Amino acid sequence: MFEFECWHEFSYGEPWCKQTYVAETPAKAKAQHYEYLQDGLFEADFFTVVEKMKCKKIGRASVNCLFGDYQKFRDIIKARGIEFAYQGMKIQVCGKMGTIVGGNNSMNLDVVFDGQWHSGNCHPWYETVYFDNAGNVLADYRVIKEQVVG
Repeated sequence: MFEFECWHEFSYGEPWCKQTYVAETPAKAKAQHYEYLQDGLFEADFFTVVEKMKCKKIGRASVNCLFGDYQKFRDIIKARGIEFAYQGMKIQVCGKMGTIVGGNNSMNLDVVFDGQWHSGNCHPWYETVYFDNAGNVLADYRVIKEQVVG
């Protein structure tokens, strides 16, 4: 996976609507940028839009390129009472391992799960386990179901 920057360049030479994407190829990054632009600004078909699009490979993708706004993240972890959490921390949500990359407007965590290159919206307390750098459990919010003997 690689990190790409896509934009449009008009006659005045300034880049318009510059965005960064994680993709395998420039074509896949351009397709993501086309999807991003589908908010009513463009009424042209895919090929017309892509024809005018510029795309530059920035380098190999890492989870760091997915990190969100740090201050928003800090506000969310404080409001949710999980001040021990940090961007880049390994967590497990519903049995799936992932990395915290930020927070979102739902006051939840943005988590990139292992093997994926996009973040998911995860409630910080729902079936979540937080790990330190050594792999030790710092906090465990899983609901332990009691066995019913009968």
